[in-house]
Amino acid sequence: KYIGGNDVAAKAQSQINGIVRGGQIIEAEIVHLTGGSNEVAGAAGVGDGVGAEATGQAASEVPTPIYSGDKVLPERYAECKRVPKVPNKRVPREYATKISDDNVIPLINEMLGELMRLQVRSKDDKNARARRRLVMGLREVARGIRSHKVKMVIMADNLDEYGAIDQKLQEILDLAEKEDVPVFFELSKRRLGKSLGKSIKVSVVGIQNADGAHQSFKRLQRLYSTAPRKLF
Repeated sequence: KYIGGNDVAAKAQSQINGIVRGGQIIEAEIVHLTGGSNEVAGAAGVGDGVGAEATGQAASEVPTPIYSGDKVLPERYAECKRVPKVPNKRVPREYATKISDDNVIPLINEMLGELMRLQVRSKDDKNARARRRLVMGLREVARGIRSHKVKMVIMADNLDEYGAIDQKLQEILDLAEKEDVPVFFELSKRRLGKSLGKSIKVSVVGIQNADGAHQSFKRLQRLYSTAPRKLF
């Protein structure tokens, strides 16, 4: 009779006990099989524990891990990503107010195109990071505003309706208002990506350094302060 596995099982039990998965606390059990009957040693169940059946049910409810690259996302972020997205119908959402001036879109395209060109050109420069002109993505832009690096935001007017996205969207709008950072909603995700020379959709861009497109940047700042707005 082999009994060496008892130590391994006991060690595994001690390591598993107390782990939180899907909002439940897992408590492990050791089951000894003797003549067709199960003898249970150690704590059983999940949370307050109701035996082997509850343990099996809880184990089946453990959510599938979600990865970012080769890293497992923490459960609080993974839960947001499991929520189904409501695809946007390619129309501006209610948060997007637009400036009533025909010069705004050409100026945005001119500024973003030039800044992206300069940023790509400086990739091989050892000091390129210090002169980074653009940041992309909701999280990066929010971080840039919070650290007083982002001076202007270009946000797509048709972001998907999705819990995690809407939370980060509102965070950016609140931070921009607090830090007096202009936010433009003139382009859709596809047109914003195209203005950067990309074939993918882009949700939001933060301008950190306008060197090379300073004239367009200044004109956009003036228009933001003076031009009337309209809802779509």
